[in-house]
Amino acid sequence: MKYLFYLIILCFIFSCQDKKKSNSTLRTISEVSKELIENPNDTVLLKIRKQLFLQKKNFEAAIIDHKKIISFDSTNIDLLFELANMQYQVALEGNTEYYKKSLNTLSKNEFLNKNHFSSLLLRSELNYIYGNYKESLSDINKVLKIDPYLAKAYFYKALNFKDLGFIEKAISNFQTTIEQDPKFIKAYEQLGFLYSDLNNSLAELYFNNAVLLDSSNIKMLYNKGKYLQDIGKFKEAEKCYRSILKIDAFNEFANYNLGYLNYIKSDYELAADYFSDALYTNPQYSNAFFSRGMCFKKLKRYHEASKDFLKTLKIDSSFSSAREELNLIKGKLKK
Repeated sequence: MKYLFYLIILCFIFSCQDKKKSNSTLRTISEVSKELIENPNDTVLLKIRKQLFLQKKNFEAAIIDHKKIISFDSTNIDLLFELANMQYQVALEGNTEYYKKSLNTLSKNEFLNKNHFSSLLLRSELNYIYGNYKESLSDINKVLKIDPYLAKAYFYKALNFKDLGFIEKAISNFQTTIEQDPKFIKAYEQLGFLYSDLNNSLAELYFNNAVLLDSSNIKMLYNKGKYLQDIGKFKEAEKCYRSILKIDAFNEFANYNLGYLNYIKSDYELAADYFSDALYTNPQYSNAFFSRGMCFKKLKRYHEASKDFLKTLKIDSSFSSAREELNLIKGKLKK
């Protein structure tokens, strides 16, 4: 009985602790903010609010709290890396000025003198984005000394070589990326592009592999479809674009290319429908207006064609083909 009593007491204590824990995690941003008014330098509260901001993907607000945390420990490399990483996330969300802020954070003296793995890897990505290839490759080589099997490092090494025009080195490093991580889909994509530029049929193999890795990836399906279209395998290309439309019925690029493929088959009605679907998604798609106008011209629906050529020129006044087509059908409009 005595042991049973103690067991009940212990269960009660742990349940209270769990309740306390869950209550702390359930605190709202406004509640923590009120506590911070009274204790503005409480790093525990600042960390809690920062995490709450991060959960809501409010990176800019989280950065403000994190900077205050850093002010109490300005030589902490892990904290500085976390700041750079948050700035990088803001940049990925669309505020591209934060790429520069992230790079500046990583370029502080604390990082230059220490081989902080995560910082070197992120800085190599940022230097690649800014075209600082020498600096990017230098950091990647340091990363690979620490971890010679890291697929991501080989991938960025390959991207640097690709941009520098060292295509054989780029291919070699993309292939090493896949050897280290057979599911690294972007490496297959890049190898597809490179072999396509070299007019090498291996491109199809790599585009196929990318789709096999993720058959719901619209970008990979489009890459494969466009490659097949460019080499004249129109039926196979259509299959890829239709697979995209099963995922995203109004994908502007899949619809546009299906419009093009039906145009060259002389199915102008169907082609016009696909171009219309592309325009439904992107009403500023000048090529789609022009192409639909060409369909209407072939169907001898000259008034509709002229409207589309005019809309093309309204979006892009330098679209010379639209101007030429408009002049060609002027005589038809009077009839």
